[in-house]
Amino acid sequence: MTHTEDPRPLGDGPYSDYAWPLESSTPFEPFSAPARRGFVDVFEQRRSTRALLLAPLELTVGALLFALTPRFWKEGDTLRRSRRPSLSAGALHPISVLLFNESAVFRVNADSCMLEKLSFSAEARDAWISKCQRILPSASGAFLTLVADMARPMSAYAHGETLVWRDAGATLQTLALVAELFGLGFCPLGLLGNEVVSALPSAEQLLAVGAAAIGLPVQD
Repeated sequence: MTHTEDPRPLGDGPYSDYAWPLESSTPFEPFSAPARRGFVDVFEQRRSTRALLLAPLELTVGALLFALTPRFWKEGDTLRRSRRPSLSAGALHPISVLLFNESAVFRVNADSCMLEKLSFSAEARDAWISKCQRILPSASGAFLTLVADMARPMSAYAHGETLVWRDAGATLQTLALVAELFGLGFCPLGLLGNEVVSALPSAEQLLAVGAAAIGLPVQD
C-alpha cells in the first residue's frame, strides 16, 4: 500500500491558473431549487442510475451550476476562496467539471456562470466517450470528467494532492444529490480521466480526479 504525507499548510504563495483552450462561451443561469423537494426526500431517494438518455443541455448545465456556483467569496483573498454546497479543503474548490456529449466538450465555469466550449480533439473525445460507455453500456447521456487545476492547492499546501482527492469525492456526492433534486439520473464511473487531461494543451498542472454519467433516467 502506498503511503503519502499529510498535507501541510503553506503561506498563500503565487500561482498561475490553467488557461483553458476556449472556442466560445455562453452565459447560463443556475437553477433555483424546486420547492416540491425537501432535503430528506432527495437524500433518501438518491440512487445511482445506469440506464440514461441524453438530457437537454439547458437542464444538465442548470443543475450543474446549482451544485457548483459560489454562494460567497472571501473578500480580498488572493486564492479566491469561496463557499459552495460541496466541501473543499481550504475553500479552494479547484475542480472543474467537463461535460462530454456527442458533439462537443464543454467546461462548466461555475465562477462566472458560463458554459465554455473547449477546443478538443474529436478523436480524443470519441475515444473517451467510448471508454465511458464500455463501463455503462446503457448510458446514452452525457459524461462528466472532474479535472483539478492544482495551481492553488499546491500554493496553499504541501502534499495537497490528498486534499484534492477528498474534494473529488465530495463533489461527486454533491452532484449526485443535485441530479436527484432536478430529476436527472447520475452514476459515478470507476475512471479518472487521465486521457482527457492528456488531450489538453500544456496540462502539466491538471489532475484528473473522476468521472460520471448524467442524463434522463430511463423509465421502466
